[in-house]
Amino acid sequence: MIHVLGSINIDYSVNVVNLPTPGETIAGSKLSLTPGGKGANQALAAKRAGTEVKMTGAVGDDSVAEAALDLLTSSGVDLTGVKTISGPTGCAFVFVDHNSENQIVIIAGANGEVGEEHALAMNIKPDDFLLLQLECPLPAVVAAAKHTKQAGGKVIANLAPYQSIESDLLDCVDYLLINETEAESLRQELGLTSATVENIASKTGCAVIKTLGAKGIEAIDHELRTFSLPGIKVEAIDTVGAGDTFAGFLGTMLAKGNSLQNACKVANAAAALACTKPGAQAAIPTMQDVIDLANAGG
Repeated sequence: MIHVLGSINIDYSVNVVNLPTPGETIAGSKLSLTPGGKGANQALAAKRAGTEVKMTGAVGDDSVAEAALDLLTSSGVDLTGVKTISGPTGCAFVFVDHNSENQIVIIAGANGEVGEEHALAMNIKPDDFLLLQLECPLPAVVAAAKHTKQAGGKVIANLAPYQSIESDLLDCVDYLLINETEAESLRQELGLTSATVENIASKTGCAVIKTLGAKGIEAIDHELRTFSLPGIKVEAIDTVGAGDTFAGFLGTMLAKGNSLQNACKVANAAAALACTKPGAQAAIPTMQDVIDLANAGG
């Protein structure tokens, strides 16, 4: 089983011709309200990849809470670990330009109230995987990682959005998932000369997966074997949620016993497919979609 402790949002998405510069007012179009949040996105991706998923987090007692959970509910994600808290549900304001680049502003809302007690309430089994991101308070994230390791589970940490990392967290992480910007921030924090996956793995003891956007990925496993995968060419219309799709599919494939390289191949394809549709959760493919892409030679 995959456990996900993380954020649950409602996304307010707007299409723009060009992303605004500081002080600039621009016109947008196609306002849409869709479920999002890195935690919820990754939970849905893991479920669509084909495993049982339990979500731990919080929503508010407002009018959008049900909508924020809509796709998780209909997809069969276990939501017994999601609590309702007095106040607003977390939200994100997403601007997507004509090149499919985006700017995102997040308001934590109920996600900011996820605490250590939520982490410790997770029923982790020895073969379970925990998928973490950093949109919930760090004490809860660290507590969840420690709780999982004590129970004999495995921890995948996606260091997004990046913030200063406690050593207690890295000590519990088995798989570290970062993009190029996060890798550079981690390099500076760890005092490394360069942000290569080899350097980061040597310092942290984690298997490291660095996503490179359209250029693919670089990775190193626990046996210090490195590999890279090229990006998959698709007609991208919206990159929002691609990284979360990668994380969810990666978690499911690892939980099913795949090697890191095989897990990354599937996750890489799933992330590419997520770029071909608008929105975050609505764009997350199923495992059958990934199989169809592979059969088509993608």
